[in-house]
Amino acid sequence: MRRPYAVAVPFTRDFDSIRGKLLQLDEGDKTCIDTALLGVNQIVLNEWGCQTPVQIILITDGSSGVGTIGRNRIVQALPLPPSYPAKIHVLPIVSPHDTSLQHAMPLYQKIVDLANNTTSNSNGNMSRGSIYCPDQLTVPGVITAITRLCEQHYQEFWCTLKCGQLETRVQLFPAPQTVSHEGVDSTYTLANQLHVIGFLQQQELGTPMAISKHLVIPQAQAGGNAGSRENYGSKTPTKEGSSSTDGSTTEDDLSDPSKIPNFCVLLHGALKVEGMAAVVLLGAEWWGTLMAWCEASRSRRSCLLLSVLRPGSAAAPWLGALDQLGPADEGTTAAESFPVRSWRSYSSGGSACAWARPHALLADVQKVLRHARKLPDKTQHLFKELNRLRRAAISLGFSELLTAIGNALERECTALPPSAPSECALQLAHAANALRDPRTALDIKHTLTPLGPNYNASISH
Repeated sequence: MRRPYAVAVPFTRDFDSIRGKLLQLDEGDKTCIDTALLGVNQIVLNEWGCQTPVQIILITDGSSGVGTIGRNRIVQALPLPPSYPAKIHVLPIVSPHDTSLQHAMPLYQKIVDLANNTTSNSNGNMSRGSIYCPDQLTVPGVITAITRLCEQHYQEFWCTLKCGQLETRVQLFPAPQTVSHEGVDSTYTLANQLHVIGFLQQQELGTPMAISKHLVIPQAQAGGNAGSRENYGSKTPTKEGSSSTDGSTTEDDLSDPSKIPNFCVLLHGALKVEGMAAVVLLGAEWWGTLMAWCEASRSRRSCLLLSVLRPGSAAAPWLGALDQLGPADEGTTAAESFPVRSWRSYSSGGSACAWARPHALLADVQKVLRHARKLPDKTQHLFKELNRLRRAAISLGFSELLTAIGNALERECTALPPSAPSECALQLAHAANALRDPRTALDIKHTLTPLGPNYNASISH
């Protein structure tokens, strides 16, 4: 029987809350590594899905929790490999000469090996995890082991982002990995200089398949470069509508990084306002895209996101060969020309369904049910996911999936608590019937829509 696991702090950027919670952790009397990994898998899948690479650090006291005989049972019970790309690092806080560590080392090595199984790491870009044991059981020894872990797997990646005569130093987070192309023995490594070679409307670019995504963070500039601000100070508009010509720069302006001009900030603002994306040359026969990206939980704040495309000039087939793209004014044909674009969206982003493995289909169905349980707040999200699954199922001839989802929505309708709003039951029943409507069940162009705001009046009549 598995013991329950506890989540001390959910995924957050508030490091102070994490530090504060670490001081309040309670010690247990039983080591249950399989239960802990099971909890990690559930948290990652609920928060990030099955395509985001994750690094897991297992900090333990050096005990496996079982003897030599029970080790095989623990290995069989481990929820590994995970259904998402991952690597696990083990950090035993124990003396390297401790006998319990010697017994647990085969188990730790098995955990590291299973986490890097090719089944969950289909792109082959994740390196293998490691075991970091301190040389001696002291605070400096533990710090040295953690430092070695960070230097090998959490190394910062800095490069230069350049567009024409403008350039700036930026950090890519997480650090990009060396990738390989299918059918080609050569590997691709990100260059130290990223060249912006052009711009496209986001609607024209779509969402090409990205092998990894990275935040682009500008380097904090020193405030002593007053000379670089001379051209800005003479053109600063004033309240009277004129421009100040004194060129003076206050000491507060120099100490505030937000008031120092930066090309990365300029590019981010331009892409966000114009709704465009930048095409970036990452290396020989390798491209990526830059765009302003908004977090779901912080929709008002956006950041500059680099999407690393698959190596090769055919990373976005609907655009043609990327190495043959040129300025728009050099085109000889009209904008609306052949071939005529299909009504479908050529994108490998959120609108596509990849059901190569059973867990991917299960994750999509569970997402629909989660939205169904949060009605009426998630009504629009529910029908958006239903339309996405419906199009994919019809394309694959998987009509049984539509029937199964309709039955599941009916069960959710009957399981609603008495205090639930009446709109919840009506929307669930409407969605279930729409999925099985024989007139539109197999019409891929048909779009399911929720009941309108005046459905109560129409039903009463």
